[in-house]
Amino acid sequence: MKTLLILALAVLLTACNDKHTTDPGNDPGGNKPSPVNPEAVNLISNWNFEDDVDLTLAETPVQGKWSWMAGWDEKGTKGNAAEPYQDNRRGINNSRCLAIISPNVNVDVGYAQVIKGLKPGEPYKAIARIRTEDVTGGAGAHLSLDYLWAPRSNPVTSTHTEYVTSVLEFEPEGDEITLMLKLGNTAADARGVAYFDNVTLTYNYDLYQRLSPKEHIKLIIDKKYLSVSDAVIDDWLGKLDLVYESYVEQFLGKKPYDGATIKIRSGVIGAWAYAGNPIQWNQNYIEQTLLQVAEGDWCFGLMHELGHDFNPGHMKGQYDQCPWQAWDFNEELFANFRMYYALCHVPGAQILQDAKIYKPDGTYTVEKKFYKGDEIKQMYKSETDNGYDQTIAKGKAVEMGNGLTYCMVRIVDAFGWEIWQKTYDDLYKLPATAVNPSGWNQWQKFTYLLEALDKNAPEGRSVYDTFTTQELNVIKSYLSTQK
Repeated sequence: MKTLLILALAVLLTACNDKHTTDPGNDPGGNKPSPVNPEAVNLISNWNFEDDVDLTLAETPVQGKWSWMAGWDEKGTKGNAAEPYQDNRRGINNSRCLAIISPNVNVDVGYAQVIKGLKPGEPYKAIARIRTEDVTGGAGAHLSLDYLWAPRSNPVTSTHTEYVTSVLEFEPEGDEITLMLKLGNTAADARGVAYFDNVTLTYNYDLYQRLSPKEHIKLIIDKKYLSVSDAVIDDWLGKLDLVYESYVEQFLGKKPYDGATIKIRSGVIGAWAYAGNPIQWNQNYIEQTLLQVAEGDWCFGLMHELGHDFNPGHMKGQYDQCPWQAWDFNEELFANFRMYYALCHVPGAQILQDAKIYKPDGTYTVEKKFYKGDEIKQMYKSETDNGYDQTIAKGKAVEMGNGLTYCMVRIVDAFGWEIWQKTYDDLYKLPATAVNPSGWNQWQKFTYLLEALDKNAPEGRSVYDTFTTQELNVIKSYLSTQK
């Protein structure tokens, strides 16, 4: 341990004496009005770390002060231990700051503070200024709430000689939270040296919030991305209400998250959107998407993510033990297939997509196209790279997500939706001990699904009859290679 402390101090003392810039604004005192927004109050105690922080490993965090908390490999079972450190000169404007030092081992550790008196379901914004030295891996240095798979801020990785801003926006479920300054996170551990300064937690006055007419959906986005009127938003959210209700119908009345309102939340993420509650929506796409909504687009992307929320993993209390991995061979495909039900059953439903219109010679043109109702099956069949005509029909054992969706649509055409509703209910009710999918490939899961569908097919008929032998061979050639 003595050797490690010497190494840690050496890292700190030999690092470059960079020129610190003035923090660009968010410097409120603890529980005092913010100079950026006089209405906002910083709820963090010792927000700038000028007071001493107890660096002893704590069992539980407390209100009103920072605690050094245990986490993955905090004791260095795979190498040198991560070390907490309060530096007297490397904060903003040469002030004090907190640091996490773990140059040699990936960790999931951090400082925590309990904040009470919050308004459940209301929006808050936490901001930290972070500086890093050789931070690599996983979630890097960031802000996070303290529970499994909790929301976290944009990661700060690599080396930053100036402080950068990391922002976490969230709506607490209760009246208190534990806010953490972290290096690494669940299944996203990291290593390096991270410095934290000027942490604020305020009510978020920058958000536009709109509840759908039937209260199934709540839109929460930064006001600067709002590109349409309230009337357009209300009309669109009313349509998403209908989509939500069609999903509930598809699953015989079952609802995700115990029927709680599903939030659609703007954020900084590495994809167009992520499912969950909230559904996280990449802020870079919001403004243009809303303009398309004003032209009649119901939004494929968010209908798709809402479809993800109806997988059995989000049906706790209704389908508690379902080993959905045993038969759900491609969740992206299933989200699209769930959406197909909505498009078929909600009057006027339509989505705007880029369609690839192929010519006989194999070339294609791309055009914006509205797909109304069940017209979307044409996209799954022939107007994407991985559609049926470009993969299965040509005998190509390549990624064929849309092509397989088209094959599932053919089962609907042959048997109707009732067979799917009954089969979903059967599969979602499976206890965890019913199937052991360990080691199963996607072909085994796919055939398990087809056999489950067959049990609900009319006597003397089989869903296998909707496939040719050649199609099944091509599908097997590809899915057998996928876990």
